[in-house]
Amino acid sequence: MFQVERILGLPVLFESGKSVGKIKDLWFDEFWRLVGVVLDRHTRSGLFRKLSKIVYWKDIVHLGEDALLIRNAAAVASINGKELLRTFHSGIVRLKDMPVYTIEGQYLGKVSDVYFKPSEGTQIIGYELTDGFLADVMEGRRQLFLPDASDKMTLGDDAILVPASYERILTREPTWKATGEDG
Repeated sequence: MFQVERILGLPVLFESGKSVGKIKDLWFDEFWRLVGVVLDRHTRSGLFRKLSKIVYWKDIVHLGEDALLIRNAAAVASINGKELLRTFHSGIVRLKDMPVYTIEGQYLGKVSDVYFKPSEGTQIIGYELTDGFLADVMEGRRQLFLPDASDKMTLGDDAILVPASYERILTREPTWKATGEDG
């Protein structure tokens, strides 16, 4: 399992060891499945137009803790930034800071991170929710891991709606007590 926040900023390397850039963002399709990674480098098309460099998820050889490996230069494509509609934090529709509500209207928090299992494809398996800085420090962030039947969930353009029963499966990330002692 990997978290999006931990892979942002990782170097992207060819199998030969040459650097291509760093991971700037993740790009999703209309069903919020991972399509690829957006690199921190651009190419120019004409005088004013910048194209974002991307790597499709299918072209990634390995995602490690410290780097992302791709085969060769053919895996790097250029795309108009306006085509990157759904991303983690820089697109038109951003997953980061998107509010999460139950279908009964109860606010659960904002998305601060997303979990994936590379072995299970590109589908999101969980969210890390924040209630704000102070709540995160004092109580820790909450994690919402999706059950297998997550088809009752709605990922909209402005909010995520989940069944009311999902409130019961929220877990807290361990944190330090205010005294500095753990436990």
